[in-house]
Amino acid sequence: MKIVVIGGIGGMGRVTVRDLSENPEVKEILIADYQEEKAKESAASFKDPRIKGAFVDAYNIDETANLIKGYDAVCNTAQFDVNIHVMKACLQAGVHNYNDLAGLFYMTQKQTGLFGDFKKAGATAVLSCGVCAGITNVMARYAYDRLDEVNEVHFESAGVDLTDTKGIDVFRPSFALTTIMRESVQEPVEFINGDYKTQPLFSGEEVVNFPKPLGPIRCARCIHAELATVPVSFKDKGVKEVTFRINLGADTEEVSRCLYRVGMASERPIKVHGVEVVPLEVLCAVVNRELEEKLEGVDVKLDIVKCHRARVIGKKDGKKIEYIIYTITRPHSRWGVYAATGVTPSIVAQMQVKGMIREPGVWGPEQVVNPEYFFKELAKREIYIKSEIKENITEE
Repeated sequence: MKIVVIGGIGGMGRVTVRDLSENPEVKEILIADYQEEKAKESAASFKDPRIKGAFVDAYNIDETANLIKGYDAVCNTAQFDVNIHVMKACLQAGVHNYNDLAGLFYMTQKQTGLFGDFKKAGATAVLSCGVCAGITNVMARYAYDRLDEVNEVHFESAGVDLTDTKGIDVFRPSFALTTIMRESVQEPVEFINGDYKTQPLFSGEEVVNFPKPLGPIRCARCIHAELATVPVSFKDKGVKEVTFRINLGADTEEVSRCLYRVGMASERPIKVHGVEVVPLEVLCAVVNRELEEKLEGVDVKLDIVKCHRARVIGKKDGKKIEYIIYTITRPHSRWGVYAATGVTPSIVAQMQVKGMIREPGVWGPEQVVNPEYFFKELAKREIYIKSEIKENITEE
């Protein structure tokens, strides 16, 4: 089993590499990243001869194809800008197994346009293999399998940061700042009454009662990748409504909305003192520098608690049933980092190479990932899935 991790020095890419490294059946892991020196340093830090580092410009399809040729699978953990390019490189190189961390909504839709190419090549791509989207999709599939009809699917996500920063005032985004800002500038899309509808930014706020230790939290609409595949996947059981709501945490929401209003989420270059810069890139660089400088040498133990859940409403034997499937995640006790997003591509890639996901084409995880097996693998990584069922005994 030989696997490439594109973007392998990123926060989640590192977790994917670490998870793969703990399986002795994985014979080779290639950390491929635009930052070649850091990729090689990261590989060397494992002190494991199976792990190597290499340069990749994932926008360059020919070079990427040459690099990944001969590997069994590619986990693409880079920013979603390169998703289409890496998929085309897999086709060119004859790599039959691909997965990624999602593409918000529109990129994921574009990726499904490669279905015919992957099917013809006998290759399989599984999109949106993170937590949310990713684990949430498979949660919804778990309920789908147990219902005769599926009428509504509602995805909800929130978190609280309980990390003790020793009194240091520093802004720490709840996840990748690039993704947060991109979610802040694109109008949300929902599937309502059997059709897609665009909604206003930050609209539809409602209180969601999450399990403890979170409790009631206000969540609002946000563009997300689940919406790109689930309405199609569940069409055969009559789904008419699919929504997504999230709370990023008080600090993150306040800061991201303010930065969006002043234009720092823009990816349109601007000249400053004769130098062309991209506002979003500058923002990310500044935030990362502040984090590194302010917390350097400070013993900070990460303590982030998140809840991701899928509520699926439908019917079984004529009775109205509501499934609430959820997971509460914290940093991995042994690795010391928030790992849920990064372990999913590793698990899915291993399932792909073992032949457990073999249908050629381009799929959402809810279409091809076996929930029971997947949930057992998550439990090995300290990620536990729980379910609640609400049932109407008589028809309304």
